[in-house]
Amino acid sequence: MSVYIRARFEVRPGAEKEFEKAALALAAAAAAEPGTVSYRWFSLPGSATRFSVEEYVDSAAVMTHMDAVADLLATADESAEMVLVELYGPIRPDLRAVMESNPRATILPDYPAA
Repeated sequence: MSVYIRARFEVRPGAEKEFEKAALALAAAAAAEPGTVSYRWFSLPGSATRFSVEEYVDSAAVMTHMDAVADLLATADESAEMVLVELYGPIRPDLRAVMESNPRATILPDYPAA
């Protein structure tokens, strides 16, 4: 069953070009991963707010993505602050442990519970 992720970033002043480069690289990397269903970026016009909306086939695909793009995520973190990240769907214990270590992360299980 799919896992969905929505993340919100606030780009730091003067870092728009660096963040855009990282965002494009993250999207390209995700497109090459077999477990990625969709990976898109959105912006709030007139602001420094950016969103990623992602869909993966399962938690294992999320972990594969996170491992594969760790350097790109670090680069994005230098140019923007991740304000929140939400995970929707069935989350494996290893992914849950990673996300629970992030105070900005929220895990939302299916409703009603399967």
